[in-house]
Parts: sequence; C-alpha cells; structure tokens
Amino acid sequence: MKASLLQTVLLSLSICVGAGAQENVAASLESASPRIVTTKGLIDFMRPEDAVQLVGDSGSAMVPESHYKSQWTFQDGVLTASPKWDSVVTPEAYQDFRMHVEFNVNDAGDVPREKNGNSGVYIQQRYELQILNSFGVAEADFNNRDCACLYGMKKPDKLVCKPAGQWQSFDIAFRAARFDGDQKTEDARITVYHNGELIHDDFVLKRQTGVGKREEHSARPIKLQGHHNQVQFRNIWIERLSLGEDGEGDAIPQITASGKTLPLRGETFKLNGSDAFIILPRDARGAKADIPWVWYAPTLNGLPAQSEVWMFERFLKSGIAIAGIDVGESYGSPVGRKKYTELYNYLTTSRTFSGKPCLLARSRGGLMLYSWAAENAGSVAGIAGIYPVCNIASYPGIERACGAYGLSARN
Repeated sequence: MKASLLQTVLLSLSICVGAGAQENVAASLESASPRIVTTKGLIDFMRPEDAVQLVGDSGSAMVPESHYKSQWTFQDGVLTASPKWDSVVTPEAYQDFRMHVEFNVNDAGDVPREKNGNSGVYIQQRYELQILNSFGVAEADFNNRDCACLYGMKKPDKLVCKPAGQWQSFDIAFRAARFDGDQKTEDARITVYHNGELIHDDFVLKRQTGVGKREEHSARPIKLQGHHNQVQFRNIWIERLSLGEDGEGDAIPQITASGKTLPLRGETFKLNGSDAFIILPRDARGAKADIPWVWYAPTLNGLPAQSEVWMFERFLKSGIAIAGIDVGESYGSPVGRKKYTELYNYLTTSRTFSGKPCLLARSRGGLMLYSWAAENAGSVAGIAGIYPVCNIASYPGIERACGAYGLSARN
C-alpha cells in the first residue's frame, strides 16, 4: 500500500513538474524514510567458522565480572554457576552479534518460583534473557519473569521449557541501540529461538532491564548471571555482526571487566583495555545533567589508595565525581594522552560528565595530565597538583622516559 501511494505521488508530480523534478523528489523521499535494520533471518542454527567459542570441551573463556573471588567452576566441558551471587562475563565487549547458549537448570526444591534454577543471559550487561526452572508452569500463570522472558518486558511467544536436568538452548541475534552523543537514536532489537522455536521476533528493547547497565554509546560484554543457583552451561559461542552503521569499530567505546579495586564505593571497568574507575556522589547517580568531576592521576595498580579517601570524600560531599584511567608509565607520551582522550570522550559523551573537569595530578600524574591539558586547554576547568612532576628530566629522567615516546635519549 505504501509503495502504491508513493508511485501515485510520483506520477502526479511527474505530470506537474516533469521527469527531472520527479527524480529529485524520489531521492528526497527515499533519504527521508527511516532505515530499519532487522535481526530477522540471521539465525540458521549453524556455527560459523569465525565464531568465538566461549564455553566448550577445552575450557571456558568467561571471566569474573568483578574483582571478587569467582565461585564458578568448569569441568568436562560444563561451566557451573556459583552458588552465591557472583557472575561471569565475556572477556571482550560486543555490539551486534549472533550467539548460541546451551543451559541446564537445577531444581532447587520447595522454594518460590523465581528462586528455582535462576540465572540469565545479560546482553551487553543491560538486557536480561531470563533462565529459570519454569517447566510445567501453566500458560495463564506464566509471567514476564519466567524462563525465556525478556525480564520484566515480554513473555516468550511460545512456551517450550524443558524439565530441570535436560539441556536447553537459546539462539540469539542482537542489534545494539544507536546513539548520537548521549541521545539514543535507535532502540536495540533482538530475535531469540528457545529450543529451536522462535519466541522473540525482532523485538524492540525500549530500555535496559531494571538492574542492567544503563543504555549508552558503548559496547559491553555478555554476562551469565549468578543467582544462588548452580545452573550449568555448555557449548556457548558468539559471532560478531555489523548490522548497519555503528555496528562495530574503534569509535565505539569497549567496556569490559576489570579487577581493579577502589578505597571507596565506585565503578571499575576496562575502557578499550585499560583499567578505569568512576566514583559518583550519591546525588549524581542516574543524573542526566553535566556531572562536575575531578580527573585524578596517577591511577596505576593500587591507586587511588586509602590515603586519598579523606580528599575524595570531600569532593563527593560537594557533589563532585572522581574518575581516572591507568595509562601506565607513559610519562605524558602520545600513547598515554590518547588513552586520556578516550576516557574524556566516553565520560562526556556517554556518561553525561561535564566537558570541563578539574585535573588533579599527584607526583608523576603531573606528566600525564598536564601534557593532555596542553593539547586540550579548552576542555579543562582548572588544574591542581600534589607535588606534581612537570619535567621528565627531573623524573623519571630522559633515559627512562624516552622509551615511552618511542625515542632514544638523544632524540
């Protein structure tokens, strides 16, 4: 019907204004039409040659989600969830992808339904595809928190759960949300097959699951949730896809798990492979306005430490966040400055941080932060220092620093 209407309009225009104008109008209408990239038709139940095996006969590539000790175990090709609350994630971040997961729920006995065989596949740590021991639940009682649901959002179109002790499968095709800066321009989309049956057909995900990571312009890992049930997993693989613009690429921040610890409650993660942290004041959590922040350096292994707590607490009390990234012993070199730019762009674009932080450098953090400031003076509210180093000749010395710049001491 839409095609017929378009043809009628173009025919009328051709009569009135001629063929040349018709071509211009057709091009304008086509460019103005929304371009929908679908997840339909991507699942053929065949493992592609370039797929990454995350859990298989030879081992598991999954890593702990946090620095806390993981109680997940692997034996004979099977990854078993922790009896506690800790989760595991893929070591890499993903944007658009196709994935196969096999799982086997446990029977926890006489417990509330949502505590029986509970786990989940968290797409980008944001959207949960629920795992639960839901076999035998009547269709009238089946809710959007049962197995194969997009948790809290949508029930599956078919109920095909198997009993505890039997292996089941999810086949997933996912297209990540798209952003222009901090504004979402397209919702995420997902297609899921459960035990070979289509249950979610290119469903539009309007928001993240309640406790999922916030939607933003970044790729994140896939999480297998630990939820006090020893659900088992085997034969998990994933294939990267590129479903339209921003499907993959260096411009998308890659957020992965970090083992970094902090002296105060905060968020740690790897940004494009480097450990980073954010500590937010209570009032700023979930804030949509520009968040004032102090950019702290150095943040090498073990830093910031307990000795910074008194100072950080004063910032937080005043509504000021603290953030930093480990750029190694870069001594202000271009490599280190590039990583600082990546952090700055991520925080100001995806996390609504102010475009003008105050730079606080301690010791050799001066070489790191002040070199970045010299190139980005318009992006700095002010600089401060705690005995900052500002001259590589004084520390660490030209002989030690030259390598970070890819130069000889004489150069």
